[in-house]
Amino acid sequence: MRLFFKNLTGSSKDTRLSGIGIKGCGFSVPPHIRSNDDPIFRRVTTTANAQGVAEKDLFTGMKERRCLAGNERIEMLMVEASRLALQRARVAPEAVDRLYGYASVPEFYTPNSLYLVHRDLQLPEQALVIPINSEFSTFLLCVLEACTAIAAGRSQYAVVACGTNWTQFMDYTQGHALSVGDGAGAAVIGPEADFALIDYATQTLSIQYGAMTMQARDTARPTYKITETEGIHSFQVSAMEGIPTMVHALLKKHGLAGKDIALITHQASRVLMDHWAEGIQPGEYLDTLEQFGNLTLASYPVTLAYHYLNITADYLVFAAVGPGYHQTALLLKRRNS
Repeated sequence: MRLFFKNLTGSSKDTRLSGIGIKGCGFSVPPHIRSNDDPIFRRVTTTANAQGVAEKDLFTGMKERRCLAGNERIEMLMVEASRLALQRARVAPEAVDRLYGYASVPEFYTPNSLYLVHRDLQLPEQALVIPINSEFSTFLLCVLEACTAIAAGRSQYAVVACGTNWTQFMDYTQGHALSVGDGAGAAVIGPEADFALIDYATQTLSIQYGAMTMQARDTARPTYKITETEGIHSFQVSAMEGIPTMVHALLKKHGLAGKDIALITHQASRVLMDHWAEGIQPGEYLDTLEQFGNLTLASYPVTLAYHYLNITADYLVFAAVGPGYHQTALLLKRRNS
């Protein structure tokens, strides 16, 4: 397995990225709760593929999910999460010059409704809006890009806002639909951060392009699909084995072990997460799967905000997987540790 690494701390003579990272975060979820016995899940098929694997059996560990109802919009939750993040970071909206993130699934093909978040946060007209659609690693890539821009002197403070409304875009005959919930999370990126970004690793297995897709199928409304062979292979092999390998390599590079970190990963299923926990053995494994289900691209900032004040580890690792197929990990260090 070939991984790409980039050290972001620089040498002793180049400390431009030193101290730049996450200054505060927030999350917001809708009040409506969907439990495991909800009638909508009775439609999920139990049919196995040629290898004897039923997609339904891969998605376990959920108790509740939050879902938008009626005319509720994910952008409202993204705004609320961003306001909380700004308050906790003690950064005024007028100081923000970049807004990164994505609303998934957006109202239009383009523009992304991240522009509505800009409007309702009352960010300056000079603030650059940068939608990044890299399901499910959007939050990680946005943090990386924001830190790079600040280090280069092109930005002072950035907000990263991610929201998912996927419960409205599910085919509820598909096993993965069991795990999906709605919600939004956000973080403020800037200097003198609580957790500073120091390194990342990434891998792209584009031969698996098309194994997991969101597209219009039988109706005009797009739905997500994991193909019976390639998609389940991505789940059971690429993701299951690839994340521990990537995280261990990243930690080894910095003389660290699993016990030194708090870990936040993709949280589609307890099947994956239990395997990753066993393989990485983090000091703290933070998740919100039972409470909120799989929040796709929003899982990372929501889980971070939910646990933020109780994190005790000196290092924080995010590990994301996503269609394409790709996976990315970020390593951050607590201030003064």
